[in-house]
Amino acid sequence: MALLRLMADSVNQSGREKLWVVHVNHGLRGQASEDDQQFVVESAKSLGLRVRTRSLPADTLSPEQTADGLETAARAARYAFFEEVAREVEARYLVTAHHQDDQIETVLHRILRGTGIAGLSGIATARQWLPGIGLVRPLLPFRRREIVDYLREIDQPWREDATNAGQDFTRNKIRNDLLPKLREDFGEQVEQSLYRLSLQATECQEVINDLVDDLVEAAVTIADSTTVHIDLGKLCDVRPYLVRELLVRIWRDQKWPRQDMTQLHWHKLSELAFGQTDAVADVLPGAIRAAREADVLILRR
Repeated sequence: MALLRLMADSVNQSGREKLWVVHVNHGLRGQASEDDQQFVVESAKSLGLRVRTRSLPADTLSPEQTADGLETAARAARYAFFEEVAREVEARYLVTAHHQDDQIETVLHRILRGTGIAGLSGIATARQWLPGIGLVRPLLPFRRREIVDYLREIDQPWREDATNAGQDFTRNKIRNDLLPKLREDFGEQVEQSLYRLSLQATECQEVINDLVDDLVEAAVTIADSTTVHIDLGKLCDVRPYLVRELLVRIWRDQKWPRQDMTQLHWHKLSELAFGQTDAVADVLPGAIRAAREADVLILRR
């Protein structure tokens, strides 16, 4: 609601005609979910904004899923609808209301799962989402309490998701149990330390990305839509870490599945790249085969 008011109040009526409010009713909280949707629709219309909603079919999110699996499925369904509307209205940006508390929780969550520098960066302030469409999060520098203070100041009602206080999701456990315990034991600066870590990791990753850009230009050839060739001769003096980052970049650019790629998979690929003999790696997640022929690493889906 804070994001909605900030955007609507910052433009004139002509500008408001360019804004679309998009809401997904996941149907996970019964009448509360219906009330949320109605609240969003009425709020958008009161501001003269166009609004699109979607209620997910009952079988879209299976209650048999694990809590975190359910959260992932809900996010996928939500962003699929965002994409549908964005393409239909020819949007240039998707704007979401993630804030600094979300960032802190994300960084801590990734530390607990195991992550590299890119993961420590947390949520990006802005990035390309789809070709020609950016994803922007203008509230990321602000704490949740600042946002609530703003809503009170402008007398704007909002709704709370009661499940945020539960313990079903890992993120809720971090928010409601772990972070309060860390504050109690190590002081209020814990959260700001995590936030500063994300900013420093972002700067570090930007340097790495620039170096990887050079490696892509020098050593990578996209043979066709399913095949990538890497000239290993151009990587002889490159540090192993940057080679692994290059491989991750290829996976991202080719839109190959990265979530199923474990550290073991990346390690096997690195061994193949640095090895001295021709070899074939195991078939990787997403039916991707990696083979080395002389000084060329061939990745083929």
